[in-house]
Amino acid sequence: MPTVIMNDVAMEAKVGERLLNVGRRNAAHIGFLCDNIGTCQACRCQVLAGSEHLSPPSEIERAWLSEARLADGQRLACQAIIRGEGEIRVQSHIEIARQLTLNVLMPPPGTTVTENAQALLTAVISDVSDQIALFPNNVLNVAAKVGPLRFAFPIRDGQRFLGDTLRVVRRMATGAERLERPPRVQRVQWETDTPEEGPPSP
Repeated sequence: MPTVIMNDVAMEAKVGERLLNVGRRNAAHIGFLCDNIGTCQACRCQVLAGSEHLSPPSEIERAWLSEARLADGQRLACQAIIRGEGEIRVQSHIEIARQLTLNVLMPPPGTTVTENAQALLTAVISDVSDQIALFPNNVLNVAAKVGPLRFAFPIRDGQRFLGDTLRVVRRMATGAERLERPPRVQRVQWETDTPEEGPPSP
């Protein structure tokens, strides 16, 4: 069984599963605003090890990520599908940004606020410049791929989306390592062998 280590937390996964679905199930600190269609880039991550166990970059990833970023191991977790049984280690972009911000607010020993602010600013400028360079072709390509309706209204299951979001917030607030999604409750339609009782016979 494959193992995904996302933001230093080991998670069980299955071959054929998307990296983002593994993260959402365990309330990892990773974005999923567009609900897996690859339009928001909130699930962007850095693959640190195990890239050989993932599918090649999709057309949607190539629309949003430059060749240099893809070569550096950046992927959209909603597009990266697990293809092998090995270990995959990733760090989400949103977690990297959180750590850079925390380093500014609470500098680690041996660093200064100025140094850490420069690192954060450099990362932000790099991200923005890449998006400007790829815009608007990336938007048009992705909209054509997923369809205009799905592009405009990406969230299919609002209840699950809200539940996953609240679990991420709760996990981050409590410091829990993970908060797995509870299983879905299946609706059961009960059938009776006898007809409903009617009014008593006169």
